[in-house]
Amino acid sequence: MEITVAKIIDEYTIVINKGSDSGIKNGQRILIFTIGDEINDPNTGESLGKLEIIKGTGRVTHCQSKLSTVSSDMKNSASRTIRRNPGVHSLREIFGYSQEEVEETLPAKKIPFETAKIGDLVKII
Repeated sequence: MEITVAKIIDEYTIVINKGSDSGIKNGQRILIFTIGDEINDPNTGESLGKLEIIKGTGRVTHCQSKLSTVSSDMKNSASRTIRRNPGVHSLREIFGYSQEEVEETLPAKKIPFETAKIGDLVKII
């Protein structure tokens, strides 16, 4: 059962060519990839196989009998720390305020699939 990308809805959403008739279920996690160059062992020359080039991961969000919709589930880091260190001549020091450290939490931002194309391969992970 080879699963492939059948349609690109947008950079965050794709359709795959398998659905509930093939055992796909809502919530399943998938990996989208393409096949790259063959890699040979530099010592023996033996083929190690073809490199899988990862395009991203996603979750099945809607399952029909013969196709399923998948949304990217990749996200960036959700928080960061900003440190503010006033200089020697800052107004804060002149008026007796101490140095300030501020932590700002930003919501996680969804990351799109990386150049997904129709025909890219899909694995259940």
